[in-house]
Amino acid sequence: MPIHSNIFTTTNTNTNNNNQVSVPPRPSYTNNRPPPNQVVNNKPPNNNINKPKPTGGFRIRLHWQRGYNWQNSRTEKFYCMQCRGSCKSGSSIEIHTCKGGNYIRQKFLAIGHTIRPASNPALCITATGYNGKSSPTRLQYCKRNNNSGGRGQGRYASNQSFSEVSASGKFELLTDDKSGRCLSQHHHPKPGEVVYPEKCEKTRRYDTTYWRTW
Repeated sequence: MPIHSNIFTTTNTNTNNNNQVSVPPRPSYTNNRPPPNQVVNNKPPNNNINKPKPTGGFRIRLHWQRGYNWQNSRTEKFYCMQCRGSCKSGSSIEIHTCKGGNYIRQKFLAIGHTIRPASNPALCITATGYNGKSSPTRLQYCKRNNNSGGRGQGRYASNQSFSEVSASGKFELLTDDKSGRCLSQHHHPKPGEVVYPEKCEKTRRYDTTYWRTW
């Protein structure tokens, strides 16, 4: 009576080397797991994870890429955040043509989750409301969050905290109050428009949701 090989045993030692059959290994939970470098999550990665923050003074430029059509123009634009007037308490934040050199009204610092003018780091960019361009972000004195219940030590008020800027690549500046709003400006950008928290679904639709340090 012929002997049948079990597929989970090792290769029969009597088998001729020229006709050796490859026997699959015994299946196990370990072998059924994807290799460590295999992507099993289809969600897009968070662009800000593990990216270093910029150091020193930097500009915050509205991200532009090929294919964007702002004000019926596909030419690359350079718009940066800046203080409207001097960077003092109460000043609003607007976008304007990025300027070269050490133009202090366009220089900012990233401290924790706050964004501060380099010329006056006691002030933080602050969301003052959610009524569109009639509620622009303004510079106000930074306030620590005293209602964190012992968590998030060193955090600041939610209307002064944003998803962190990164030293490279594009990023969104989402408000920390979980309102689903991103810092942007009204529709397609042009110089002099104020920056305010807008619904992220709208800023993404108009290609004005991303920023980058510059």
